Amino acid sequence: MKKTTVVQPYDLESINIKNWVTKSNILIESTYKLSLQEQRILLIMASKVQPNDETLKTYRFRAKDFIEIVGNKKGTGFYSYLKEIVNGLQTKILTIKEKGRQRNYNWVITSIYEENEGYITLQFHPSLKYLFLELKEKFTSYQLENVVRLNSVYSIRIYELLKQYERLRKRELTLEELRHFLAIEPTKYKQYGHFKSKVLAVAQKEINNKTDIHFEFVEIKTGRKVTSIEFIITSSPGVNVSSTGKEKEPELNPPSLNFKKNEKESSLDHDLVSLGVKPEKIEWILSEFSQEQVERNIRYTRERLITGGITHPNSYVVKAIQKDYAEVSKESKLIKQKKISRKELVPDFITKTENKEKALDNSTLKEKQELFFKENGTQVEFEERLLQFQELRKMLVLSSDEPDKEDVKKAEEAALQEVIRNMKEDLKKREEVGLEPRLANDFKDKELKMIYKMFLQNKNLSEV
Repeated sequence: MKKTTVVQPYDLESINIKNWVTKSNILIESTYKLSLQEQRILLIMASKVQPNDETLKTYRFRAKDFIEIVGNKKGTGFYSYLKEIVNGLQTKILTIKEKGRQRNYNWVITSIYEENEGYITLQFHPSLKYLFLELKEKFTSYQLENVVRLNSVYSIRIYELLKQYERLRKRELTLEELRHFLAIEPTKYKQYGHFKSKVLAVAQKEINNKTDIHFEFVEIKTGRKVTSIEFIITSSPGVNVSSTGKEKEPELNPPSLNFKKNEKESSLDHDLVSLGVKPEKIEWILSEFSQEQVERNIRYTRERLITGGITHPNSYVVKAIQKDYAEVSKESKLIKQKKISRKELVPDFITKTENKEKALDNSTLKEKQELFFKENGTQVEFEERLLQFQELRKMLVLSSDEPDKEDVKKAEEAALQEVIRNMKEDLKKREEVGLEPRLANDFKDKELKMIYKMFLQNKNLSEV
């Protein structure tokens, strides 16, 4: 009788959107064309790769789990669609250009859909090991939840390209480079207007609303033609929550946090704890900013505490580090000293006006836009300012012993008018420097979003 060998199936893997995806920057800047669901499946696979793995393992998932995370839960049609995607993954090609050579790889060596059991078995091609494992430098990490629910293939790729430069705060790409990274065919979105509305605007809306980074972009022109895009990138920590609204512990820490803290980091850790900063926020700070920037802003915060300038050191020190208040304060003092030395020669009000006019006259559009972002801050900061106007009016009324309904109503109306005035001023400034108006969906606060919609509607009606 012939002996039958029973092959043990691979262990079933769970899908946790809090897992970390770590990729070599070579992979992030490579060229490949995948559908949205193909990208999501490969990202879920990448989130299962652990830093201490020696090889790229084979993973077995429930098809149902995939669909709950990335697909349409209605009907059985999506199972057939998923089967086609899985079975076709082995034909998908990744192109890597490195050291003057171009190499083509298959993404996966194993892709099996077990129809009766409802299981999927997948394995990255072994040749891709150097793009996922043993990464010592030039890699990018982010949590799976930031990309797995983005609804545009371009949003996912742009997120990775910007996340790679998050610490530098800026990234400039020519339109040619951007189209190359996004694998957009030469005949598609040939007009910049179409590219802007179908690719950039969609990605901006999705990334700003759903991920841990926020970006604005500046159009750089050669003559009248837009030839490059400069992205201004801002971190938005703490925006990610699971589908249930509850935080989950990630299965592994980002690689930058896997190493033992040195003495300097331990000292900074202790200083931040003493100021009331939470441990999870401390981890983010120490991984995101240089030790020098953290140290000088801790010192700056303590100086402000002594002079009585702040009441909530835990939140103040975090913002000080993010905005580098210590360095800004130092630069402000130097500028002030220079102005004082010139004050005797020219009246101050004339100097300020002339300098500002000259700066604007001599500035390129790009410089004007950069100045706008420097003076007006990010979307998050703009929103915070608007919320402060509302709170301030309410506090003034509630500070009285017995505020009546009429007083409260007047305060709310005054706050609303102040918010609208700031929105109007912001829109005017953006138009002056050639920036698109803010989108209502940029606002996280529901009340501000509603006010902004109302403001835009009234504006449009007044222009008719």
